[in-house]
Amino acid sequence: MVKDYVGLIIENNKGELLFQLRDNNPKIKNKNQWSLFGGGIERGETPKQAAIRELKEELDLAIKKEQLRLLAVFPNYQKKNYLFRLKLNENTKLKLMEGSSMGYFTVGEILRKKNVVKSLRLFLLFYPLIHSVKKENQ
Repeated sequence: MVKDYVGLIIENNKGELLFQLRDNNPKIKNKNQWSLFGGGIERGETPKQAAIRELKEELDLAIKKEQLRLLAVFPNYQKKNYLFRLKLNENTKLKLMEGSSMGYFTVGEILRKKNVVKSLRLFLLFYPLIHSVKKENQ
């Protein structure tokens, strides 16, 4: 069964985005590629609950649901992909629990990397436009 997915655009006060370098494990999808934090939505969870759970599992970060903003929903023929935005300040303590590395990058910096998940690369080409439209509507 294919699960719906939740991804997190985590932004610091400098406008940089937090990305995860996935493990180099041949058993996982998109191994050794830069990606967003997130994962599958479990049975009985709302997308927002899944995002909060994934943050705790992957970054040991506990947040309130009010801190998350739904940025977009991308349906495809098998599942829905929910994308949330979370603003953090530079002093927020994060502990990498999954993946081999993490880092804050500008959109331009991450797009220059060769090992970025293809669907994320495509999304990031349009992110500045989506982000500016969301700002205007808030």
